[in-house]
Amino acid sequence: MSDINVGGQAVIEGVMIRSPERIATAVRRQDGTILVRSQEYTALAKRNRLLNIPILRGAIAFFEMLIIGVQSLNFSASMAAKDLDKASGKETSDDPSAGGMSTFTIVLTTTIGLGAGILFFFFIPLWIAKLLGLHKGALAFNAVAGAIRVTMLVGYVWLLSLFRDFRRLFEYHGAEHKSIFAYESGEELSKESVKKYIRFHPRCGTSFLLIVALFAILVYSI
Repeated sequence: MSDINVGGQAVIEGVMIRSPERIATAVRRQDGTILVRSQEYTALAKRNRLLNIPILRGAIAFFEMLIIGVQSLNFSASMAAKDLDKASGKETSDDPSAGGMSTFTIVLTTTIGLGAGILFFFFIPLWIAKLLGLHKGALAFNAVAGAIRVTMLVGYVWLLSLFRDFRRLFEYHGAEHKSIFAYESGEELSKESVKKYIRFHPRCGTSFLLIVALFAILVYSI
């Protein structure tokens, strides 16, 4: 069992893996080669003791991971765009750092995405529950609002899976889980060793969202 905890996410035609000290993003190019971008990174909570306290540390890590995730997606999208340009005969740079969104755009995109998520998965279920006239009792109101929230979350993921590009992203998500399982078990990171592990990892962020939504029904009802 590895003593280094790692995590990550799927990106366009690749995965991003993060350890306590580094971030690596591997992207499959159209010609079959795999481009890897590796960089040193130390969490803000480890760089500043004032930020390394419970609750605050978690909140900062959440936003930090959102920004890192968008940066990794931006990198993979930039590589995919370069491959499309090459296929169409356009001149393009092979420099991995060329192109992509600016830091301001990444922060803005993350903020808008987070705001949209809060609107759709928090406020809209509450609004629907009120339309049903269930605002008088905490138990019934929160049970219905929570059920709507869970249904929207599961339905959203299912709907995305119907699109080929998103299904491909989900496949890389499963591959990331299998790779982390192999790494944490001390296995060699080869195609053969990774294949025998399952796609469902207990620390999956998507599963965590579903667990939080289910627990929220109980907690808010009480």
